[in-house]
Amino acid sequence: MFKKFSILFLFAILLFHPSAEILSQTKYNFISSEDLMKFSLKKDSHSGFNKDAKIFQRNFNGLKISDRSQTASSTLPMAIGIATFLYFLNPIVLYENDKIGGGITKEISLGFGYFGEHRLSAEYSYIFRKDLSSNLRFAYKYDILLKSGIEPSNFLQGTPVLSFGAGYFTNFSNNGFFPEMSFGYSIRNDKLLFYPSVKIRYTYVKNGSGILDFSAGIVLGFANPFINLHIRANDQ
Repeated sequence: MFKKFSILFLFAILLFHPSAEILSQTKYNFISSEDLMKFSLKKDSHSGFNKDAKIFQRNFNGLKISDRSQTASSTLPMAIGIATFLYFLNPIVLYENDKIGGGITKEISLGFGYFGEHRLSAEYSYIFRKDLSSNLRFAYKYDILLKSGIEPSNFLQGTPVLSFGAGYFTNFSNNGFFPEMSFGYSIRNDKLLFYPSVKIRYTYVKNGSGILDFSAGIVLGFANPFINLHIRANDQ
């Protein structure tokens, strides 16, 4: 009985003690629902802004990448078309009878020697005009390989080349002879030749006007078709 009374007495003292009154009278600044609403709106607005900024940046970067891809996709077919044209047909510009003309031409050559530097070539040109539109040339050419230290190989090798040549011309009405000079970058081994180059030539025509022509493109060639140079061991 006394123990219970003591417990109740202590509880009453704690309840009505001034410190307890202070605790009961203390005001706590709890966040109101109105403040919570403002905070949530502010947070949503910032997050929305950040989202919009990220979306804008992503779209902007995508636009730049798209523009680059569109430029690349539009340039690539053009480059392939030009390369294909130069591979099969080379443009030619000529000056004849005080007139400037144009056409297309193609040269194929057969080389001899370790590098196929001694070449026999045949070239057909079609000139855009009504009369004497077909020209045919046969020539001997010698390639001076300008890269030092190059050795015969079965693998393709590249080197700048300066070529000199001379040959026979016909337009199936008049005949003539010509010297020529060309410069380009030769890609070759002991059997094949790819020779992107520019060429200048002057043709002396019997019973006709001389022809000065300029052409550019890729010369296709083969070398030593019936000769085995036994150089494969050098590549191993």
